[in-house]
Amino acid sequence: MTLQDALTYHYRAVPREMICAPDAIGQLCDALDRVMAYEAMIICGPTIFQHANVVQRVQEALGERCAGLYPGVLPHAPVAMMAEAFQAVKSVQPEALVSVGGGSSHDTAKGLATLLAQGGRIHDYETRFTPPDRVELPNFTNNKIPVIAVPTTMGAAELSGGAGFTDQELGRKIVVADPWTMPRCVLIDGQALATTPLSILRSTAIGQFRIAVESICSPRHNPIGDAMGTAAIRMLVRHLPECSAEDIDSLLQVKTAACMASLANVGGLGLCTATAHHVGGLFRVAHGEANGILLPHTMRFNLDACAGRQALIAEAMGIDTSSMTPVDAGLAAADAVAELCQTLGLPSRLRDVDVPEGGLERIATATLHDRGLATNPKPVADAEPILHVLRQAW
Repeated sequence: MTLQDALTYHYRAVPREMICAPDAIGQLCDALDRVMAYEAMIICGPTIFQHANVVQRVQEALGERCAGLYPGVLPHAPVAMMAEAFQAVKSVQPEALVSVGGGSSHDTAKGLATLLAQGGRIHDYETRFTPPDRVELPNFTNNKIPVIAVPTTMGAAELSGGAGFTDQELGRKIVVADPWTMPRCVLIDGQALATTPLSILRSTAIGQFRIAVESICSPRHNPIGDAMGTAAIRMLVRHLPECSAEDIDSLLQVKTAACMASLANVGGLGLCTATAHHVGGLFRVAHGEANGILLPHTMRFNLDACAGRQALIAEAMGIDTSSMTPVDAGLAAADAVAELCQTLGLPSRLRDVDVPEGGLERIATATLHDRGLATNPKPVADAEPILHVLRQAW
């Protein structure tokens, strides 16, 4: 073996605190103390505020340390909503933000932390991507107020420095990747998860399954990410079909696996993530559902570029690959993902979630601006391959 063939990779771990318990919200003030903040403002959406007790539990945990509440977060974090939220938070000037809910709440809090520190519009901090692999990042300062996240879904936007904001006028999502806004503490509260409808928990968990798959298949994969990604897949296959609001332990097991998938993401994502961003942003499809629909198709598209990596996914899913070629094992993995989504009752076609056939070209064009393509196993330089996948999924 030559020096050029020796194991080489770059692994960067971002320090964060994660607290997992049936009543993790009870430790919120201790977490605030550790980030040296006293008063905090809560960021959430209207549904969770009106129809669950999670925000109220957060308010009770904060007591006199609650500086305010912005309950107007909308799905996919539209830029107009961000402008409104910024004015609300700017008038309060809190020492910390507590995001409560799913990915849109956490992304909104991250975007607000950027704007509070650096001013301007959220567009000013967009990640610029030029196919096939050129990524340009703006300059970010590290003087951001801390964010503490209380997730209520199996998605794990709270473990990422990236955030997405929908601009209908531009016809795509704006992605901002400010590493200094990543939540400093994540409170994984079993009772909070139990307030979310099972269909949402399942779809957001499949969204995390997608992260594990794309991390393993990324050209920048490494053994540390592989270990966490395959472990996450094994846990999800085992616990996801049985999770329910009545079994707090199963919810915490699935959420832990979902978090491990995000922690495995040390080498970038791929075509499924890039396309799902714009399926959701343009046609108001839940991010988890979009990922579940697209993932088997993007796995098949990428197969000839990463068959050996997809064979690892098949093994993690419990498929006996001993007599299979890597290509056969990769195909079996894609089929098993589609079967898992069907078992969970998730939609299987884009038409099932009201994406019009006439909108596929619009999605493909928007996806070309998404940095997820930069680390797809198979280079994508124009819209035609994306459109092919979308047609297969429609």
